[in-house]
Amino acid sequence: MLMRWLKKREVVIYFLLYRKFGYSQFNLGEALYELSPFFSKKVSLSVIKYLVKLGLLIRNNNYYFTLVPFEEYILLNSYDYLKRRSSLRRKIQ
Repeated sequence: MLMRWLKKREVVIYFLLYRKFGYSQFNLGEALYELSPFFSKKVSLSVIKYLVKLGLLIRNNNYYFTLVPFEEYILLNSYDYLKRRSSLRRKIQ
C-alpha cells in the first residue's frame, strides 16, 4: 500500500485534538467545537473521516472517537515500506 504523507491541515487537526483530549474518548460534537475557530464544519468532518480511514482515529461507535498514538501509527505503516526498501537495496548490491 502506498502511503502519502499527511497534509499540514490533517497534522494540525490531529495535534489540536491531541492537545485537548489526549488519548481519551471524545465525541464528534466536542471535536467540531474545538476545531470551529480554525476550520469549517465541512473541512473538520472530512479530515476526521480521513483520519479514521488512515487509522489515526478509532471510531468507538457512531459519534465517539479515540486518538491512536502517532508513533504507533508511523511504526505500523512504515514496516511495509522498510521491508520493501531493504529488498530493493539487496538487489542493487
